[in-house]
Amino acid sequence: MSQGDQQYSMATLEKHTSPQSPVEEDAPGVLSSASSTTPVHQPLHTSDPKRSATVPPSLRESFPQFFVLPHLLSKSAWILLFATTVVMVVYTWLYLGALWSPMTRVKNVEIMLYNADNGFDYSQTPVALTQLFQTITHDKSLGSLVRHQIMDPESPLNHVVSWVDVSHQPGWDRDSLIDQVVKGNYWGALYLPANFSNNMLSYAPTSTAVPTVASIKPIAMEYIFDQGRSYATHSIIEKYISKSMDALSKGVERQLLTSPVNLTLLNTMHPLLWIQAIHLSETIMNPVLVYGQNFASYVVFIVLYIGSMLAVFSICKYLPTTVETFGILTLPNETKPTAKRLPKFPALRIVLARFGVATLFSLVHTLFIWMVPQVLHGHQMSEHFSAGYAFAFIWFVGLSFTSIIFLLSQLLTVDGFQGPATMLMILMFTSSGGILDWVVMPGFFRVGVAFPFTYGVKGLRSIYFGSRRDEMWLNWIVVLGWIVVPALITMALARSEIRLRRQTMRRTASIQPEV
Repeated sequence: MSQGDQQYSMATLEKHTSPQSPVEEDAPGVLSSASSTTPVHQPLHTSDPKRSATVPPSLRESFPQFFVLPHLLSKSAWILLFATTVVMVVYTWLYLGALWSPMTRVKNVEIMLYNADNGFDYSQTPVALTQLFQTITHDKSLGSLVRHQIMDPESPLNHVVSWVDVSHQPGWDRDSLIDQVVKGNYWGALYLPANFSNNMLSYAPTSTAVPTVASIKPIAMEYIFDQGRSYATHSIIEKYISKSMDALSKGVERQLLTSPVNLTLLNTMHPLLWIQAIHLSETIMNPVLVYGQNFASYVVFIVLYIGSMLAVFSICKYLPTTVETFGILTLPNETKPTAKRLPKFPALRIVLARFGVATLFSLVHTLFIWMVPQVLHGHQMSEHFSAGYAFAFIWFVGLSFTSIIFLLSQLLTVDGFQGPATMLMILMFTSSGGILDWVVMPGFFRVGVAFPFTYGVKGLRSIYFGSRRDEMWLNWIVVLGWIVVPALITMALARSEIRLRRQTMRRTASIQPEV
């Protein structure tokens, strides 16, 4: 066909094309597949002036293999961005929220105040000086004056901590204060001894002698606290108590020096009185002698929890899972199992076997974790417990972590439990009282009372330092609950899942493939 004939044929086709035919408007002369199955090439040049100019392809169209990013920024990417951001915010909030401004909550700390001062004994004091002291003190004991300044609602000292005055309650003495502190009922106790007033008179001359450095006795209050309970928390509280008592001492000095008889006092009393009138002595129960061992009381369980995560992941992911198929299917032309063929294992026994392997992992992990504080120089161990007891308790807490993580892996699959398990670890750690006690933390973090991490920290501090050892039984009971309950739930779910998989395998094997 000549060129003229071809042009004529194309023109005829275009002329006789009906309006209802699905012809592409942007591609004149191209018929749809409904009109013809023969491909028709689009002319290189059209009469449309808008299409006459050749549009250069974009860089993205020319080199599509270099532009991977637009394909990755899909809806799933934005969902992952949101999820990871939420995780980071939660992590940051838990850490910083737990440790943010604990000084503003020192007022929540309860400190007992007991005034055992017997008052002034003026039998060896000159009459003129006796009258002077009675005028200044309003014929009250020095302990009563101090107690009044502390308990006065208008006094700044009253708003430092929450003071619990037991001075007028029967049955109290220094030993009972110590007992209450050791049991953890109160954070500390301020004790004003029986000779508190008379020690002040030791700075004054007697009828037969003048005061000397050897004869004077310090006017000392005693602050009793359990350091092993929470080293960091007590460091904060101790600072506030020391500052408060220092302010109290300066207030007594100011009151004496501004009295009408100040010149008489300056000429009569020993000069050391004006250096610091009242001292604060400390009695530390269950002291933390090794600074790092305070961190060991909770770092041990962080590492053990991570080890439990690794153990559960390894057992569920990499150890043979074909054990579930043993004895399930019968091979073709096989009427009975051969001698070499393994028997079918009950589903519950398979689950117990995996727990047994995890228990072995936890035992080895505990051995090396427990060993580190034991071999470091100057490590502590309370006289009430032994190193073997410490090992048994750490392992016991580790089993509770393993039980929890097995349950999470069963509920969220082995590939999906790591993120939630890590977030749970952060929540348990920050709410355990490991770094700071709940008393100086926001109220939300008291949720830690439900988790085994809290009781692990409390128990290990009892073992290392002897703090709150009367509550050791409670630590064992709570941790045991976190071992048994998640384990029973996991066994029930895993047993059912294994049985379901076996049924699926039998059903699949019974279907004959089509030829």
